[in-house]
Amino acid sequence: MQPTEITVPASTSNLGASFDAVGLALALYLRVTVEEPAAHFVIHATGEGAGTVEPGEANLIARVARFVAERRGREISGARLTVTSEIPLARGLGSSSSAIIAGISVYETLAGERLSDEEIFRYALHFEGHGDNLAPSLLGGLVVACVVATDAQPSLLTVKRAWPDEVKIVLAVPDYEMNTAEMRRALPQTVALADAVFNVQRAALLQALISERRFELLSEALRDRLHQPHRAPYGPGLSEGLGLNDEAGGHRGLLGVAISGAGSTLIAFANDRFAEIAALLKQRLARVQVQARSFAVAVDNRGRQVVRL
Repeated sequence: MQPTEITVPASTSNLGASFDAVGLALALYLRVTVEEPAAHFVIHATGEGAGTVEPGEANLIARVARFVAERRGREISGARLTVTSEIPLARGLGSSSSAIIAGISVYETLAGERLSDEEIFRYALHFEGHGDNLAPSLLGGLVVACVVATDAQPSLLTVKRAWPDEVKIVLAVPDYEMNTAEMRRALPQTVALADAVFNVQRAALLQALISERRFELLSEALRDRLHQPHRAPYGPGLSEGLGLNDEAGGHRGLLGVAISGAGSTLIAFANDRFAEIAALLKQRLARVQVQARSFAVAVDNRGRQVVRL
């Protein structure tokens, strides 16, 4: 078999008020090289979280590939997979979604089959029930993702749009993890009408300000009442970071701050002085004795790439 390299970007989701609806692909990557067909999957992992990655059939990538084969009535071999990740685990940067998209891509490689986007999302939603990380990992760019039921099976309606080049992404990745399932359980099951309206207004504002390039409105569009106020208390320093939205006009280049996904990463949007903003995020976390890595990343507008080597 000709070796194949699968590259899947990380993602940030929610973008403040756009809870479970919008995601953005980031230029941090999960790379999987598929080679040497075998009876079972053998996985060699390097990079972020390598010490915690399952080395064989229990690995998420392998499980997803096997699941898709079963659903399609196909038999696939295993293979030797070399997995290299730049995506921090359990930090709200879509590491699981990237692995799910990679697993479906491994199936395609071994089965010699190309699935439609709709089919990919149907299988992916079996492992992750919301699409705002899955969609940008497959498609790249900024994606609005709506879960819909088709023939009693959930799938996604997606609209991809280009992200403005002048707005860059700055990440502050704390030295602690946050569990996505636990953070979802922390959310209330019902919300006040006023809070729902608050979020709908700001989710709409995000799309409008991108179209009209009104980036000075980003700090308002990132405000939220559905998830961030309930999750921030579980992450030391997150409330301090979100407080920068009240000061965005006082820090040159800073446009707004949000919790990435379910946390623990803080994501800042900026159009100048990126290193200073990275340091500012780290300082806010350090106020509560939290150490963090900080760096600027580009937006990935290409999405998943599959290349024969």
